[in-house]
Amino acid sequence: MSEYYTLLMALTAFSMLSMLICVNSSGTMTRNKKRYFRLLFVSVAAAALCEWLGICLQGTGGATRGLHIMVKAIELSVAPAIAFLVAEVIEEKNTKGIFAFLAANAALECLSGVFGFIYRVDDGSNYTHAECYWIYIAAYACSILYGICIIARNMKKYQYGGIAFFCMITAFLFFGIGVQLFNADLKIVYITVAIASIMLYVFTLEMIQQTDELTGLINRRGYENYLAHMDEKCIILMFDVDKFKSANDRYGHQFGDLCLREIGNALRANYAKYGKCFRIGGDEFCVIQTKKTEQVDAVNTDFFARMTQSRKKEARMPYVSIGYVPFDPEENNIQDALREADAMMYKYKKEHMETCGDADR
Repeated sequence: MSEYYTLLMALTAFSMLSMLICVNSSGTMTRNKKRYFRLLFVSVAAAALCEWLGICLQGTGGATRGLHIMVKAIELSVAPAIAFLVAEVIEEKNTKGIFAFLAANAALECLSGVFGFIYRVDDGSNYTHAECYWIYIAAYACSILYGICIIARNMKKYQYGGIAFFCMITAFLFFGIGVQLFNADLKIVYITVAIASIMLYVFTLEMIQQTDELTGLINRRGYENYLAHMDEKCIILMFDVDKFKSANDRYGHQFGDLCLREIGNALRANYAKYGKCFRIGGDEFCVIQTKKTEQVDAVNTDFFARMTQSRKKEARMPYVSIGYVPFDPEENNIQDALREADAMMYKYKKEHMETCGDADR
């Protein structure tokens, strides 16, 4: 075993230890995300250590065979769990099916230590792949594909625009795994996974920092950053919840949060395919519609229809007022456009309150 490989594994373990310290000191992440990131970094370090120990034990004789089997069973059980932990970091589902899948894979790896159908460790403590090694490869591939699908789905859900960064992480990971699959002597999978895990941590922090936790829409920080780079024609829509303070005071903050989540879901369902949706204040929202701007009235109608359906389920659900204006960066100032949309929204709100009371739109 080369000193270079040992150094790589030491760097892998050290980097994961550093990330554990980083996660513990984070003031941004929820407790659940911290827990899954800790499990992720510990799993990477454990799998790397087991691979290193397996190579140390290679050909050392019958006395170490049992230890060698245990080390390989742990490595081949933990490795597929890494991608599932990534998925849990992004989307906390606690899916029983995932744990059943991992438990089944772990059971097969342990049984293979005895019967030798996935891998074998002979009487001389020599490790080799067996005829059913494809079972491990399939489990590993499924876990990676699942993780990629979960990340892609949540990028769409949270309107995160870091697709190029995500693609680079994925390409980097596949490159490292592919190199070791084609040349088993180049042991770079776990240093690759460790670096990809660090990149994923950065990716997740960025997505968290731009997301409003209650509604799942882009938050005020993301809104201001987006406005600073506005360079295309669009429709700016401003939304405000009617009598929200009264509803909050009368029915409690828990009901108020329910209303905001429902409105956020309605905005995302109707407008996200055409642009970006933001929560910019307590009960204030904004949509920057950059696609099919000529259909803005139809989309607004669909939004009101969805809110009407919500109100049939929960009669106390408040109404929402909208004001919108077209924006052309070559002709208008963004702040002027925002003020105009806001003024239009408040004018509409006032007129509606005076003439319609609580009648539907």
